[in-house]
Amino acid sequence: MILLDSGHHMISEIITNRIGPANEEVRKNAVVMSIADFDDVSYRVKSEGDALTIFFSMPGYKEISALNLEAYLRQVYAQDDVAFSFNEETVDGAVYNFSLTFDLAADRADGGAGVAERVSCLKRNVLAAPFIAYFGMIKGGTAPEAAVRIPFRQDESIYLKKGSDDQCVVVFSVTFQEKNDWVVAEVFLRELADARRDAALQQAPAASFSRTAPGELSGIAGVEGGDNVCFVSFTLFRRHWDDRAEASVTAVCQFRNYLHYHIKASKTYMHMRMRKRVDDLLHVLNRAKPPAEGAVEKKTWSGKSVAAR
Repeated sequence: MILLDSGHHMISEIITNRIGPANEEVRKNAVVMSIADFDDVSYRVKSEGDALTIFFSMPGYKEISALNLEAYLRQVYAQDDVAFSFNEETVDGAVYNFSLTFDLAADRADGGAGVAERVSCLKRNVLAAPFIAYFGMIKGGTAPEAAVRIPFRQDESIYLKKGSDDQCVVVFSVTFQEKNDWVVAEVFLRELADARRDAALQQAPAASFSRTAPGELSGIAGVEGGDNVCFVSFTLFRRHWDDRAEASVTAVCQFRNYLHYHIKASKTYMHMRMRKRVDDLLHVLNRAKPPAEGAVEKKTWSGKSVAAR
């Protein structure tokens, strides 16, 4: 299985190529770029002089921002001297939820590699904020009875629900745009649900899936539904969300893209195999053709040759 990176490569490359005193000449050329990411996230990157500003937009930002987002982002980027503006802004006709700005000219001990990596993971950090806040609610005994909804895509959501014995149940609603995607996904998800049978994976979160909403979502309004919707649940135990919270959140936040990536990879592999089988069959059929016979000369009763028309 291939794990996708949490960071955005283009953002990391822009920062790496322009940060530090050694890249002063590069910074004289301004950069304005629109960048897309998974989960309908969009960025607007502006680098003029020594300042670099990144505008960020994501579906469900209103709900996410209510779960300690500002405090979490300030904590994550405290070491990087990043200035945040949590006001909605319109830039070149597009609306962005917030922006961050930092100084590219500052001489950093690691050459700017750390800030490049952290800023490139901005989407991951925005989506991680509700998880970290909810884990704190469980630890403090203030977690709500009803599940907390995070509408991180236009037609999909993540739900957080406190389980028994300090467990945290994470439920993904996954929408399949193509019906045959579910056939491939079901095989993948069945293997995922049975993973804990392996003795080496006994400490992993428990996973399950169904075509109907699980019991944790009972009483929640607006839960996604339909023939093309599947629900995938992960049960995180205290060992996952206490000492290893950040690593667990990184893995969970990547699940939806991880699933769809491997569905597409599986379909691509099957198409390649089918094309190979067709090519092999055509070679066999071509070898089975009888050799072409030479042209037979036809003559009339008087001995004259008859030309073919």
